[in-house]
Amino acid sequence: MRQRTGIAASAVVAVAFLVAVGSTAGCQKIRIRLGLGEVVTNPDPGTPEKLIQEVFKAARMADESDAWQAFAFLLHSREVSSPAAMNEWQTIRFPALQRKSGYLLLDKSSLSYKLIDKQGEGPEMRVFVANSQSDMPTPCTLRQDPTQGNAWRVFNACF
Repeated sequence: MRQRTGIAASAVVAVAFLVAVGSTAGCQKIRIRLGLGEVVTNPDPGTPEKLIQEVFKAARMADESDAWQAFAFLLHSREVSSPAAMNEWQTIRFPALQRKSGYLLLDKSSLSYKLIDKQGEGPEMRVFVANSQSDMPTPCTLRQDPTQGNAWRVFNACF
């Protein structure tokens, strides 16, 4: 009985430690693995988090033409090189993203959002952002673009 109590106490201490460590700003992976997510407010340039913030910035622009141009710049070159893909982005996907963006942002003025998960290694990843209208986070697929110096770009589907 004494051994069980010691194991349970150790488990409680370990969980408390992980939660405490996960609450510090530099421990994104731990916070994500614990399901706590991370609020993204001022991400570093060139990161997937910054690209997502730029997507929201484009989606929130008042002028439709300016918004589309800003977003099209964020698309992967394989998307841009396909007339069918660009038509679908402009007529269906981007307008849907514009409608949903308010549900994905914590603060519309700072474009902050809550990153729940990142999946994938290497040149492609999916990021999942908390959605106030759903229990499930909403994904966006990103891929590094060799024609843009391996910058992260939106690929295939986003919100």
